[in-house]
Amino acid sequence: MMASNNSEARHPSSASRLSRKRRHGGLRLPMATAVMDESMEVPRQMQISAGNFPKRAKLKPDGVFLPRESSLSKFIIGVWEQIHSGLILEPHILTEQLQLTTAASTHTSPMNEAGISADLSIASLSEGSFDIFTRGNMFCQRVTQASRTCRSIEVIVQARWIELFDSYVQHLTTGSSGISPTKARMKALAEACTDFGWSEKELRNKMAIWRGYKEIKDVLGWVALVFSGMGLYRLCKYRIDFDKDKFSRARALRCRMEVAADTLHRNWRQLLAIVGKSTERRFTGHPHDWVVCQDGSDPVPLRSTYLQYDPNFSFEHVDECVIDTTWWGAEDPRWMPPASRSLGIANKNTCVLCDQVQSDDAVLNSCKCFASLFSGPRLTPAVQIFRTSNGRNNGLQALVPFERGVAIGEFTGLVTKGIKDQDVLDSKVGDRRYQIWQGRQGNFTRFVNHSCKPNAQFEKFTWLGTEHILLVSNGIEAGMEITVDYSESYWKGLDKNCLCGEGCYTIMSLHGDEIRLLRLGANSSLTLKRVSLTDPAQPPFVALSYVWGDLNDTLPLSVSGQTIAATRNLHHVLNCLFASRFDELLSIDALCIDQ
Repeated sequence: MMASNNSEARHPSSASRLSRKRRHGGLRLPMATAVMDESMEVPRQMQISAGNFPKRAKLKPDGVFLPRESSLSKFIIGVWEQIHSGLILEPHILTEQLQLTTAASTHTSPMNEAGISADLSIASLSEGSFDIFTRGNMFCQRVTQASRTCRSIEVIVQARWIELFDSYVQHLTTGSSGISPTKARMKALAEACTDFGWSEKELRNKMAIWRGYKEIKDVLGWVALVFSGMGLYRLCKYRIDFDKDKFSRARALRCRMEVAADTLHRNWRQLLAIVGKSTERRFTGHPHDWVVCQDGSDPVPLRSTYLQYDPNFSFEHVDECVIDTTWWGAEDPRWMPPASRSLGIANKNTCVLCDQVQSDDAVLNSCKCFASLFSGPRLTPAVQIFRTSNGRNNGLQALVPFERGVAIGEFTGLVTKGIKDQDVLDSKVGDRRYQIWQGRQGNFTRFVNHSCKPNAQFEKFTWLGTEHILLVSNGIEAGMEITVDYSESYWKGLDKNCLCGEGCYTIMSLHGDEIRLLRLGANSSLTLKRVSLTDPAQPPFVALSYVWGDLNDTLPLSVSGQTIAATRNLHHVLNCLFASRFDELLSIDALCIDQ
């Protein structure tokens, strides 16, 4: 104690120094404030204010409800995509691959049976030997197809094993042993673990997924398993959307999938022989020779749906237009001469949309407009002809989504002229007018119905100097009917009524100088009548002109000198007139603005 006191006496300031060290760190802020040079071109801003990170603007709903796509819907779309792809699922692919593998294992040459050199370095690819790349592509394609076929066989075998497992459990329960279902299940599980060489936990985990395969098969059939995409495992692992309501609605797609698979993949049922199922096709011919039903009923032949109108009906599916030689001889009226002689001499066709060179040779082609139809393999689009429920006979339904601007297909048929009083598509190139008639020849575009609110449209596209009419999507969801606007000139003079249900202009046909008058009653009633402008006894009416277009929907509208404020569509205008108890005859003229 004395030593301690003596030490403190000799160093009276030691305690204060220790306390200061505890209060202040070794790194201290300078007393003077650093001055930022404002003359710098881009000063570094170290102070952060609330305005530096403004909040993200909230998205305003457009009033259209779009439900989130379910996992089951995504899986079904994946099946449709696989069916309509260039996929080849045939047993002979496995046989060929097995032969190649066996031959390669006994072959000592650096070049195997597939023609692929063991040395794939740059030095080995001397000039003139680049055909090895082509052989490599073919070999890789065969291996990929064989792997995909093995995956399909694996899935259907596992689903079939679940059926055998359940049957064996049922046999043990009802057999002479008479054990309970739980004990029978445990006994079957133990025997399976011994045969597989797996633990009980591992087998249970796999069985949970395999049982999902079996349930998918019970709803959509074997075709859904054979052509399932990568989402099948995840769907069955987490069992999302595995409920009776969704399965009951999906069951209606079973026959429709079989129609597409049987007609596009003629040997796919050969894979079912491994599980003891029939390998005979149910549906033959072209994919669009069959009309499917929305309620899941058996599809009917296309011809049977037109016999009531034409007992001699026949229709040939063609991928390209056929020239009517009686009118055009050997010439194609759709051909467009080059814009200048220099282009014709150079023999180069330039796209009018992207200004790139067009060629059927994929190496030389630079035009990517509608690449799914030109300069590449043209696959069958994922669409089906279905039976409508409101008296429009047949229609065309999208099986997968089609983004806006994507070409669904080409309008094909007989290129002719001089046809009257029949459904034709009129077009012209320069001074030459021609018609495309789909009465006996054509493709699925023949069955596209009219709608006053269409989700697709016909567009002209020139490829290699020849004009083509394409069916282009305006944004179509899977399961929607594909519709176009036939235009008012189509309905003029026809004794037909539009059945699209969109409140269209074709409710009442007009002839000559006739117009439609809309009667707005003070009691919120609506009536429509047809009058002639040359009839002296016509009633007085108010002519109403309205600009129709997405970007011009806020222009003022005048009726009898009275201005109606901001409008979005004609329906809103009529509501405003109803609210004002407007009682007049209106002649509405919609000025269509091409945006």
